[in-house]
Amino acid sequence: MAVSDEELRRLDSLLGVGLRLVRSAPSGLVLMARLADAIEPEWLPGPQGQAIADELLAARAEALDPIGFGEVERILEAAWDADPSEELSELDPDPIAVTPSSQVHRGKLADDDRAVAVKVLRPGLAATIRQDLALLEGLLAPLTGAFPALDAGALLAEVRERTLEEFDLESEAATQRRVHRALRRHPFLTVPAPVMRLCHDEVLVSEFVDGVPLWDAPDPDQAAARLVVFVVGGGRAGIVHADPDPDDVLVLEDGRLAILDFGAVRDPDVERVALVADALEALIAEDERAFGASLEQLGWLPAGHARTALDLVNDVLGDLVGVEPARLDGEAVMAARDRLRERPGPAVEVLMAGRLSPEDLWPARAVAQLVSTIARVGATAVWREVVRAALREGWQADAG
Repeated sequence: MAVSDEELRRLDSLLGVGLRLVRSAPSGLVLMARLADAIEPEWLPGPQGQAIADELLAARAEALDPIGFGEVERILEAAWDADPSEELSELDPDPIAVTPSSQVHRGKLADDDRAVAVKVLRPGLAATIRQDLALLEGLLAPLTGAFPALDAGALLAEVRERTLEEFDLESEAATQRRVHRALRRHPFLTVPAPVMRLCHDEVLVSEFVDGVPLWDAPDPDQAAARLVVFVVGGGRAGIVHADPDPDDVLVLEDGRLAILDFGAVRDPDVERVALVADALEALIAEDERAFGASLEQLGWLPAGHARTALDLVNDVLGDLVGVEPARLDGEAVMAARDRLRERPGPAVEVLMAGRLSPEDLWPARAVAQLVSTIARVGATAVWREVVRAALREGWQADAG
């Protein structure tokens, strides 16, 4: 199937409008900086990819200016309606983490001397995000034009709702508490407990955990497989973490994986997770009929396009969906990217006919970020078996 000039025009229009909105919105700097943290610049194809990569890196450098310690103290005082020293016996003025949206300091609780991580949102960011979300209306027409099968209005509404939750640290603390309790007896996954009485929409306090980030994992293969269990298996547990970042995944001294930062989450429909597991089984078996039936039941793609989709996935992902261990790293991502570019016809056919339900948007983000995170670290596994186990068994899956 050839790509028509009209289809290319609609896709270019969508990209152009999206870039203009990001560049014009005050919070666009944060979005671009976070995207720069999620990918490697060389993954972006062609001359336009290099130009976008340069913009992302520049945005990241600008967005990582630390918040002054005096401002941090002011945020804490406003949140707690008290001098921070009444709640914290110690608060290190030097941050242990600075991100485009927040900053983290190490402290100790005044009442029991427990070590804690104190996270504060960048001043004014939440209000700016709320204002800028209105600009999403500008994407409605080009998104509908580029992908006619999508319910663009419902997708943008989902983005607004999830994004507002993502920049509310009190909401994040409630989610973190829920997952901490669900995993408190897990053999290799853990989440630090939040100190709920000190959590606020601009402040999150949780127990301090000491470990090395995923980048420095002693056994990256094992750590990556365990992260798959957490992210993909979370669907079975009724929660999807959509932003697993290497800096927010710590390997503890005893080998357990500690997961931090619960801003980007979504409660999935567990019945849909079961359907996704069925689709994976059909993909592995190369069963076109069952694959098409699963995709159609999910509402992702009419069954008549199943053969194209099945061949496209196998061709593009190659060894990553094979029966032997395969290394997922930057080279593998670029190789898959290049194979996709060599198949524009099938790719456009699937894109034009496909539809992503709003409820699947954040889970799709989770999968994309999971792949990016593992690829940036580099790890080897029989990925289809790791994912298959996580989809079927949830957090109880064995990852070594």
